[in-house]
Amino acid sequence: MLNRLIDFKKMRVFLVYAVYLLIAMLLQGLLFSRLSILGVKGFVLPAAAVAAGMFLGGVRGAVFGICLGLITDMSYTESTFMYTIVFALIGFGAGFASEFYINRSFMVFMVLGTIAVALTGIVQLLSAIIFGGAELMQGLLTVLLQTALSIPPIALLYLPFRNYKEIRQR
Repeated sequence: MLNRLIDFKKMRVFLVYAVYLLIAMLLQGLLFSRLSILGVKGFVLPAAAVAAGMFLGGVRGAVFGICLGLITDMSYTESTFMYTIVFALIGFGAGFASEFYINRSFMVFMVLGTIAVALTGIVQLLSAIIFGGAELMQGLLTVLLQTALSIPPIALLYLPFRNYKEIRQR
């Protein structure tokens, strides 16, 4: 009777991605909040939205991006809804592109993840310029350094999604 009420396959997939979201947040919060070069810290969460979009599809990638963005917005005081919107768009865009235009290889993921980190950095810069009066050139250097610092650990976020079809079929 319980099998008719609850779809255990979908529940298991949901739990796998909830754990993935938690691991991405812990990686960002515990590791990258401590490491900085010239006062700039890496930011890997946009790459998690890319991985979700690439392997779950556009709509599910957007939903994952919304969940990731909501938790990120609650974690950081400087934004109220910015990450929710940006991560949802990144997840949807990566999912749409992977369904129709690109493959799901590691190299493509690294390129899209780097673009997503740079895009998020530009949105952060625009927010800082509009609401905080930041300078454009210093902000651009910060975005470039943040993107460069984020490239090596982005590779860690590809591995959990690599076998998505196996998880989905179980």
